[in-house]
Amino acid sequence: MSASEDQAQTVRRIPHPSLGLKFSYGAGSIANGAFGAIGGLAMFYYNQVVGVPATLVGLAISLVVFIDGFWDPLIGHGSDQLRTRFGRRHPVFMTGLFILPLAIYLRWHPPSGWQADAMFWYILGTGLFLNLAWSLYEIPTGALAAELAPDYHDRTLLLGYRWALGTMGAGIATLLVYGVFLRATPDHPVGQLNGAGYGPLSLSIIALIMFSGLTLTLGTWSKIPVLFKRAEEEAPSLKDQFGLAFSTLKNRNFLVAMSAGLIAGLSSGVNNGLALYFQTFLWELKSSDILVLTLLGVPIPILGGFIAPLLSRRWGKKGTMMSLFVASVAIGQAPMLLKLLGLLDLRGSPWLLVVLGSFSLVAGVCSIGGYIIVSSMITDIVEDVQVKTGARAEGLIATADSIPNKIVNAASALIPALLLGYVAFPKQARPGPEALEMITRVAWIYLPLISLIYLASISVWSFYRLEKSDHDRNLEHLGL
Repeated sequence: MSASEDQAQTVRRIPHPSLGLKFSYGAGSIANGAFGAIGGLAMFYYNQVVGVPATLVGLAISLVVFIDGFWDPLIGHGSDQLRTRFGRRHPVFMTGLFILPLAIYLRWHPPSGWQADAMFWYILGTGLFLNLAWSLYEIPTGALAAELAPDYHDRTLLLGYRWALGTMGAGIATLLVYGVFLRATPDHPVGQLNGAGYGPLSLSIIALIMFSGLTLTLGTWSKIPVLFKRAEEEAPSLKDQFGLAFSTLKNRNFLVAMSAGLIAGLSSGVNNGLALYFQTFLWELKSSDILVLTLLGVPIPILGGFIAPLLSRRWGKKGTMMSLFVASVAIGQAPMLLKLLGLLDLRGSPWLLVVLGSFSLVAGVCSIGGYIIVSSMITDIVEDVQVKTGARAEGLIATADSIPNKIVNAASALIPALLLGYVAFPKQARPGPEALEMITRVAWIYLPLISLIYLASISVWSFYRLEKSDHDRNLEHLGL
């Protein structure tokens, strides 16, 4: 009996995911959206509200991302190898869910009166603790998709729910940010500069993440008996584990996905660090304006989750994904380009939100649709690897590019600080002509840079070679 056949015996045939399973699994990503929404405020908060120099904040965030990359593959591989009565994934992500509240609380309740050098270490320490807790939750929950939906099209649909509800989580979190805790008041007309709102905001995010994680846990608990289990065999030696990992990582399609992800990773730190600066100082949006744009984007995850399975079933995953991403880049960057060319100057006009919201809606639908399909394509690699190596390694595949990717992300996280430092953008600034002039200089560098990164990443996917016929053969070989 081959290794892959032996491994396949530890998997029971799983039926098509029920509607309840799709919703409960997808609900687990509400935490992803909420975590990302508040996490994107860190650079702005510590620089513009707390008053720490942008270079120190950027360096601390960059180091957190860099170090984070080293434990991600260990968590992923560890959950692949885990063997407990509660399965491989549940004990790990429940541990992360348990410690996340403390980590989030510390991140958004910094001490007062500390000097900049001391605050650097606080930002670094709390960031590392928070990212470790988040990795323990996010990595094993993401790895569950391949096990819950082996079918080629089922997993695209399941991941559609994950992306849709994750984006909904981001929308709810943004509503809490700009509609509740950082809303404009007579004392703080620019609500995002109200430092007193960030602590209570973090408590609401904790509640949202706990609801999300518990829904996922309860909704998937009954599936533990039918999920993949490692065979009852002697644990492989460290040498064997390294050999298995190497065999997994040299898969052609994985290398394509990793390369595309590495290039795209450059955009992460840049966007996270500058998004709120552009909204506040380039477009001169108030917190209520940002909230309106968020509400205008409510249909995005629903439409994206609908069109991704539909179009990929008709035109194939790779071609559909690449087309959606190209459209997203062109449409998404258009408003800033028009602004810089002097063709879109609607400051103070209600039409500004209409224009920004319309472009954001179309670009967002294309982007979410593309990411849903990418997630499905990466998940398809699991069975391809299992056929060739005899090992099922969802966690390792999901995180194997973590170290190089996080190195890239860490480097890119420095870019906002360098750009802001280059134009001498002041800390605790206020919207106005001076801030507009400086942020415009940043935007002229940002726009071509981010567009080039996106297009380069998309082009790499043309080398991906795993189609539906290949996946069906893999499932047949494995008896799934």
